[in-house]
Amino acid sequence: MEITTAEAGFLTLRDLMVAEVEEFWTLALGPTKGLLQSRMIFRGTVDSCLVHPRDIFRFACMSNASTIIVAHNHPSGDRSASDQDILITRRLVRAAKIMEIPLIDHLIITKNGFSSFAREGWCRF
Repeated sequence: MEITTAEAGFLTLRDLMVAEVEEFWTLALGPTKGLLQSRMIFRGTVDSCLVHPRDIFRFACMSNASTIIVAHNHPSGDRSASDQDILITRRLVRAAKIMEIPLIDHLIITKNGFSSFAREGWCRF
């Protein structure tokens, strides 16, 4: 399965991200954006999730990813990015440049849909 759009990322994850607490997932993609592997990297509370770049990029390296997409859910149903969401995404973008494994999007998934950092312009990739 190729994941070339935010919608495709959402369709891949929507049935996996149904918890009532925040979860942070990573999609490892190959050179043609084919899905190599997906994994929940962090699990938090109802309104927060501790995330660290090293664990995300450890998974990306172990999966032999060419690019990654990250996603987390908002059990509240609010699809807007919080200040903390934007901060961690910027940290991940910086780490992605150092690791030379581009982060191409960050999705926020809710029961009623999703939002895309790339599409909304919340962060420069």
